[in-house]
Amino acid sequence: MSDEKNRVVNWALIGAGFFGDMYAQIMTALPNVDLVSIFSAHDENLNKVGDKFNIKKRSTDFREIINDDEVEAVAVITTEHHHFEPVMEAIKAGKHIIVEKPLAPKVSECKEMIEAAEKAGVTLAVCHILPFNNHYSKAKDEIERGAVGDIVSAYARRAAPAKWGDTIQQHSSAMYDEVVHDLECFLWFTEFTKQKGWKVKRVYGQQLDVRGYPKPDVNWASFTFENGCVAVFEASWFIPNSSPYISSMDSQMMIHGTKGMVYIDLGDQGLKINDEKGWRTPDVTWWPEVRGNIEGALGTEIRYFADCIMRGEKPVDNIGDPKRAAYALELVLAAEKSAASNKIIEM
Repeated sequence: MSDEKNRVVNWALIGAGFFGDMYAQIMTALPNVDLVSIFSAHDENLNKVGDKFNIKKRSTDFREIINDDEVEAVAVITTEHHHFEPVMEAIKAGKHIIVEKPLAPKVSECKEMIEAAEKAGVTLAVCHILPFNNHYSKAKDEIERGAVGDIVSAYARRAAPAKWGDTIQQHSSAMYDEVVHDLECFLWFTEFTKQKGWKVKRVYGQQLDVRGYPKPDVNWASFTFENGCVAVFEASWFIPNSSPYISSMDSQMMIHGTKGMVYIDLGDQGLKINDEKGWRTPDVTWWPEVRGNIEGALGTEIRYFADCIMRGEKPVDNIGDPKRAAYALELVLAAEKSAASNKIIEM
């Protein structure tokens, strides 16, 4: 492999919250990444993460960080309501971009970012994490080789303790924040089948507001595809706070086919601890810290995208496709609209 394929890429980090901290920990440990600068709108977070990982250049102005000639690639880890402007600024500056999901809160913003990135010839990859979890990536391989035959129906759930929604509900919802994970992954699966008709023609959503919070606690969404397949997704921030599923969530997916089925169950992830406080299930799947490094799906994801940008290569298997991410968002927003109106949405 040539030196060009093993070069160090200078990155900027846009966001210094919970995920920004983990991204910084992952990126500063990578041999092909030099995290040269960081942005946050909050001085406290900016200096906390900057000091922790010895990031020299810091600013509360993302434009200053992005337009630095030293920066080649940008990771946008702010909340999705603050994705559009930094992503568009990075595209304008000719920087490659990875951005946390959802790509944006509005489909129109997603489309504008995608079109601008294509025109500028820069990478725009959306960090939907499930394809980097071995359970889901192996399921894709099995589906691709025809193990289940034609997919005829699917079910998935993603349930978290009630306290998850205490603060997140100020800007998000379980339907919007959780269903989009499983739906985007299912759309990824269907790209690797020989079946046709993988556009959604009908959406029906239902929600239940239990606690009187800004967003409903319990959410269901049904998606009917042109080929007749029905996929039902459940999401909630309402299982008891005493549940052992604190880190992992109660996450499952089942895919039914004409020849077989896929079962994914990440409830306890195979590790249970029973101590003086009771049962718990430490995260060993998504972003566990092991020997000082962030491992799991998140660590794999960031390392993979960093390698792609270093090598000037497109992600394999259409991973991180912003068009699929935008379509998943469009469908989830339709499910919320359906739930609010109690009407089926024809796409």
